[in-house]
Amino acid sequence: MKNILFLTTGGTISCVATDDGLEPTLSGADILKAVPELRTVGHITVKDLTKIDSSNVTPANWSEWAGLIGDYYTDYDGFVITHGTDTMAYTSSALSYMLINLGKPVVLTGSQVPLSMTNSDARSNLELAFTIAASGLPGVFIAFGNKVIKGDCAKKIFTRNYNAFESVNEAPVLYFGKEGVKKNLPSRENVGGFRVENKMEEKVMAITVTPGLKPDIIDYAVARGYKGLVLECYGAGGVNAGRDNILPALRRAIKAGVRIVCVSQCLFDGVDLSLYPMGILAAQAGVESGGPMTLEAAVTRLMWVLGNKPVEED
Repeated sequence: MKNILFLTTGGTISCVATDDGLEPTLSGADILKAVPELRTVGHITVKDLTKIDSSNVTPANWSEWAGLIGDYYTDYDGFVITHGTDTMAYTSSALSYMLINLGKPVVLTGSQVPLSMTNSDARSNLELAFTIAASGLPGVFIAFGNKVIKGDCAKKIFTRNYNAFESVNEAPVLYFGKEGVKKNLPSRENVGGFRVENKMEEKVMAITVTPGLKPDIIDYAVARGYKGLVLECYGAGGVNAGRDNILPALRRAIKAGVRIVCVSQCLFDGVDLSLYPMGILAAQAGVESGGPMTLEAAVTRLMWVLGNKPVEED
């Protein structure tokens, strides 16, 4: 049987009802006691990391968790992390970048309804996550609802629906639908030696471009010491270049050494800065294209790049 390390961080899946509302209380041992069939998948070792709402997850948590996976990498065949849904896509993206040449499964899951409640989706999500963790598929994944999604392609699109996550601009690794199981499996061949690069630059800001957005928000970010900006732009990459022209502010920021990456506000297809004049002007100003990346992937990748790479590298 496979050896699986079960890491718990809190989130809805571990919540119980209290006088102050739902609070993340259950330990990994509590979860295994409630879902004993998980032990048929492999030998499971539990390590409780935190008991927090995922709104309180920080880049420091990602660095710690990536380092822990690195420490235990040779001891286990796969890893399962229970996590709150609200920032799960940020965590899965961050781990995707920090765990280099990953040759084993690292699977995040959670639930929309606490395991302690009768109508919970936690049991099925846990069963799927542990199955993937024992499968040998290399990579970071989110296992949730009827999908298994690459960690840097996931986005939460529903606040209540049990199929909370969508795979953006790439087919899910596994999709369970009325037509059966659709597969887009990653290669099992490890491309090199596994290593962890888990430094993260926290001074990265995401800014949504909106009609009337004033250019001084860019200058403010630079003045406050932000090292990177992710712009959620219109459509294929448009930015305000008329009355509220932000291009001069972007040029000033880039000249000051700030990395600026553009992603689309649209869920699918991504940005193409060569398509329209506004995108071309942004690229000429030095804004980098995020291509098909989600906001979560762009933010965490920029944090990772700025934390681990020399200025001239991507």
